[in-house]
Amino acid sequence: MLRIFIILVCGLSLLSLTAFEYSAEEDWGFYAHRKLNRLAVFTLPPQMMPLFKVEIEYLSAHAVDPDRRRYATPHEGPRHFIDLDVYGDYPYDDLPRNWNEALAKFSAIYLLNTCERAGGIDTVLLYFPYIHFDEEVLKEGNAYGNFDDMLDLNYQRFFNQRVPRDFYRAPWSYSLDEWSELDSLYPDLNGGCATIFIENHISKYGIIPYYLPILQRNLTRAMKHGDKARILRHAADIGHYIGDAHVPLHTTVNYNGQLTGQEGIHAFWESRIPELFAEEFDLIVGRAEYIENKEEFFWDVVMDTHLKVDSVLTIEQYLRETYPEDAQICFDDRTFQTIQQPCREFALAYEREMNGMVERQMRKTIFAIGSAWYTAWVDAGQPELGDASVVDSSHLIESDSLMRIYRRGSIYGREHLNN
Repeated sequence: MLRIFIILVCGLSLLSLTAFEYSAEEDWGFYAHRKLNRLAVFTLPPQMMPLFKVEIEYLSAHAVDPDRRRYATPHEGPRHFIDLDVYGDYPYDDLPRNWNEALAKFSAIYLLNTCERAGGIDTVLLYFPYIHFDEEVLKEGNAYGNFDDMLDLNYQRFFNQRVPRDFYRAPWSYSLDEWSELDSLYPDLNGGCATIFIENHISKYGIIPYYLPILQRNLTRAMKHGDKARILRHAADIGHYIGDAHVPLHTTVNYNGQLTGQEGIHAFWESRIPELFAEEFDLIVGRAEYIENKEEFFWDVVMDTHLKVDSVLTIEQYLRETYPEDAQICFDDRTFQTIQQPCREFALAYEREMNGMVERQMRKTIFAIGSAWYTAWVDAGQPELGDASVVDSSHLIESDSLMRIYRRGSIYGREHLNN
């Protein structure tokens, strides 16, 4: 009771959101993200330090906000990963790197006709995307039509003018007469009661390389406006997603080893190894560098990360089969509970067999985060960050609400991520 009372009193004394707003039991599982953001600060040039070094505690503490948003909205989860292997074989040339093109290609298109049937709806399927995993592995057999036929009808232009702006207001439906080329194929239908219905099928397999350039633009814009609150929020956020993009299991449909009998491998690789050994890793990297092509850079990160998936899975499976079984899982006392975790020596053997992969990916992440921050500053005209002021404090309200929602513990999407 005394412990609870002290925590409550200290909490009431806080006048702003700082790194110390999170209790120890809430911290667990977020260690790596906080450390990566913190160390990225030291890759920056001196001109950026008046803001980034001064606010290093904020950037570290709020590195986990995107994970907490997963408890608030179903739109958040897909931003943290992309299951590249559902699209066929590396390098996945059938997956457009441009967001509008990818979203259009992997959405289904229906024509709903109520013109002649007052008692119901006549639905015509015009196109259903072919996704290799769905068709060849799950045997769903939903693919229909040829996307090139849709493009011949100027579908991409019709799509670009409407759907991206309506992305968070699904379902997407439009009058037939808005798509003139398709309307001409159905002269007997009245646009007033004939509706084009478009259904998203890409988000369920993740969108992280499409989302990162958006965050990069948001951070650049905030720096141009000299808005300290937004700079810090976007910097903390993009650091989180860049971290996710460097985790191999964030790039595969077998994201938690569930398809190969390796459940729990996600937290083993992403959380357990950093928690145990990050203090021993060499995480001092060089100075941040300017990123010329942001979209290409983020795609390169994801594609390079994905190449490591096979090693992550096969090495862990090998160790499970060869390492003494009674030395693989240990009991670990945490605040108010005892949990089972991979043993320290078992985790060390895993990292060694991977030739230090977790350490190398953490180093790459730190450099990439710093480079993204530095690039935004350069693109914004290298403003004096010491003069930045709080123009919009809405991020404080959001952070407070995220904590309340997170504590309720009802998550959208994949449960394994940062449990």
